[in-house]
Amino acid sequence: MPLYPIKLYVKHLPTLLCIGISLLLNIFTWIWLLIEIRPQTEPVFLHYNILFGVDFVGEWWQALYLPISGLAIIIVNAAMGWLLFSRDKFLAQILNGISLFCQLFLLFAAALLVFLNV
Repeated sequence: MPLYPIKLYVKHLPTLLCIGISLLLNIFTWIWLLIEIRPQTEPVFLHYNILFGVDFVGEWWQALYLPISGLAIIIVNAAMGWLLFSRDKFLAQILNGISLFCQLFLLFAAALLVFLNV
């Protein structure tokens, strides 16, 4: 089965909205983390647990794993959605919706990281 034209895939409105909003949220997460958690020599708090308090401390750049993983989710889901779009448009839209949902949770996790380290 031939691949669906990528130009038409990107022009499909639900696909365009999900990928576009996901990318905007990811860019916002990058910018927010880079502004708030600057390069520094002292360690930053990376994980907080209600029972034990801060239980994971590391270098400042390790906080950037959140937006890196978010970008990977967007790329993988968009690529899989494009490959499946000619067979099942609904499944492709679900994959792109999952990307958007993950970006919201990663933005929430970034907010927790920022407020934990301020």
